[in-house]
Amino acid sequence: MKYTDENIRYPYIFPVFYGLIYMSLAVFSIFLPVYLDSLKYSGTQIGILLALGSFIALFSQPLWGIVSDRSNTKNGVLKLLIVASSTIMLMFYFSSSFYYIFFTIVILSFFQSSIFPISDAITLEYMISTKWKFGPIRLAGTLGYALMAVLAGSIIKTNISGIFVISFLLGLITFFVAFRVPKIKGHQSEGKRVSVLELFKNKELMIFMGFTVTIHSTLAYYNTFFGIHYKEMGASNSLLGWAIFIASVSEVFFLLLGDKVIGRFGIKRTLLGAGFIAVIRWTLLGLINNIYIIMISQVLHGFTFIVLAYSMATYINKKVHKELRASGQTLNAVICLGLSRIIGSIGGGALSDKIGINQVFIYSSFMVTISLCIFGFIFVKFKDEK
Repeated sequence: MKYTDENIRYPYIFPVFYGLIYMSLAVFSIFLPVYLDSLKYSGTQIGILLALGSFIALFSQPLWGIVSDRSNTKNGVLKLLIVASSTIMLMFYFSSSFYYIFFTIVILSFFQSSIFPISDAITLEYMISTKWKFGPIRLAGTLGYALMAVLAGSIIKTNISGIFVISFLLGLITFFVAFRVPKIKGHQSEGKRVSVLELFKNKELMIFMGFTVTIHSTLAYYNTFFGIHYKEMGASNSLLGWAIFIASVSEVFFLLLGDKVIGRFGIKRTLLGAGFIAVIRWTLLGLINNIYIIMISQVLHGFTFIVLAYSMATYINKKVHKELRASGQTLNAVICLGLSRIIGSIGGGALSDKIGINQVFIYSSFMVTISLCIFGFIFVKFKDEK
């Protein structure tokens, strides 16, 4: 696609847009487990509710990916997802019963789960014909997430349900900002149809996804139960916000230098390095109960999640046919984020009720170690892809 001067004139809209969508994510994802815990739900119930969104995403993300690839512009689909998910946030105020929240999360997840992979597909495709890099733009999302983690932690000290109003307002602002994002066409909109099944023929892509599922499963457990675990240690909502702030800011290094790191070491070694850091991180969380040491250990987050997310998004944008780029990003979200969250949230929640959160982090460390050994052997069988 040829980009006009009109498109190039507003490049800073991307950092603004990413900052907003990740600010909204921070409020909801960080404090929803705390909100559910305040309703006295068990670890199993919390795990089910938080994994529910990932289960719905298994079906909704491929659907929205296909719709995006076949639409006149991917942007129209993105705006629909943003306004719908923002409005649904207000539904949480009507009831706190388990089944009502279950139903609300189902509806919310149908729209919300595809916002990020489709945003990445639009942004990465725009970057192809420009001098811009994805890392600094994604960095705006990280900084927005970090900032809102601290602000929200202070705002909702006495009213945890305030997260839903904040998420709604941020979503509404994001919706209007989305109109300024340069339009990216759906490459199957002119009649050419390419089956999403073509993605599964890329053996290297499937192997990478197979490896990252393991780490993402442990990250899903962390995302679900870290807030609860940290508060059980004695941390306040405000301190929890600062812990998440540190984790988010730690992503800056890789977002600025990710292209050089992948270029130097290749995607396989980069992914394996993230797995090794995850082993260290889960071991620390399993063995240490000092809230300040745990806060410092949050810097390791910048060498796990964002490494996986950035590397896979970049790989898909470079290696997947343009007709399937949105579908490729959503498939990655389904397998590596959706499926893993089901495993991490439900399985981890059930284990937490039986053996405790600390012990599950130890098990997570063992699981990633085994995966490193298995996929490290598989990786050497394939030519390195830089």
